[in-house]
Amino acid sequence: MIKVSVISLIYRSARLADWVYESVHKFTPMIARGEAEFFFVANDPTAGLVRHLEERGYPHVININARYTEEELYAHGYGKPEYMSRVYAGYNEGVRAARGDYVALINSDNYFSPDWLENLLKYSDRGRVVTSTLVEREHPVFSVFPGAVHGEFGDTPDTFDEPAFLAFAAKIRKSGLEPDGAYMPALMHRDIAIEAGLYPCGNIAGQSFDEIVSHGDQAFYATLRSLGVEHVTALDSVSYHLKEGERDDSADESETRLLTAEELGITETIITPHPIVSSIGAVADRLIPLPSHLEVTAFSGARTRSKSSLSRRVDSAAEVALHGKAERLKRGVERTVGKRLAAPVMAAIHSVSWIVRPLRKKMVSRRLR
Repeated sequence: MIKVSVISLIYRSARLADWVYESVHKFTPMIARGEAEFFFVANDPTAGLVRHLEERGYPHVININARYTEEELYAHGYGKPEYMSRVYAGYNEGVRAARGDYVALINSDNYFSPDWLENLLKYSDRGRVVTSTLVEREHPVFSVFPGAVHGEFGDTPDTFDEPAFLAFAAKIRKSGLEPDGAYMPALMHRDIAIEAGLYPCGNIAGQSFDEIVSHGDQAFYATLRSLGVEHVTALDSVSYHLKEGERDDSADESETRLLTAEELGITETIITPHPIVSSIGAVADRLIPLPSHLEVTAFSGARTRSKSSLSRRVDSAAEVALHGKAERLKRGVERTVGKRLAAPVMAAIHSVSWIVRPLRKKMVSRRLR
């Protein structure tokens, strides 16, 4: 059974594809055991890259994004640079294609160290997105990300100093967590990422396309935080970031041609506007308590009339969880239909929920026996 899907975007570099593929498989024994999968999202790829992925037998999905002008992106709530809309859309498609309960999102210029994934998993729960301690070189333009650790171990696969990096990782590794940090590599529950609406399709614009009020990953993590999911960094999961991006590495000009959705027989991925507004159906689904909440209430409902202090605490936890869910439902309905219509829509949803909830509770009770 696949527990984790490790997902990397790739665009044009066969060399980077080999590098990250080898690194992931070298330091992720869960893949060999069948407990994790790895695949690329070939995101607006070149013909040469796709041919390379196919020849090497690398698992991949192909994503072709619709192209938007700056004016169109701004009308949807997004700002510069244009290409970031396609980056975030690619990760979203990867999450949708994943088979694991968890997704681990990585960059194509990340390199890993022993136990990087296991040390993300051991801290994970439904209230956390856990990221690696990221080691970065001093980039001449972008410097070092504020949540990263500085370390000079190369800027390309050919200059990367693996022994020095692994020695450095072993030196700085320690048990524990810190709040916030870098945004990738990141481990999260797939269903929670989808419930949060996934990444916005670009950086969030202010008064103009050139004014950015929030980067897309910041906005996504803020949405997760509003759902009660905190961002933490695992101090014993260490990864390196070349911080150079991808370059065409094919000498054949025909190999650098971008593939189109039409020739591949697939549909272009379109952007979703910001802020992401839930559909009525999705909002209705959120009224029904999650199985974990039902298990808590079934346990605390107890087989005895006098409840212990433990069962009373479980009751309280269930009430808090369900209250938070109800508040998120109410906000989602208001965003969807407006405050004026929210009350009758909520009443209609509640009337339907009384039909569905007993059936789901009965199903959970059977699983608990």
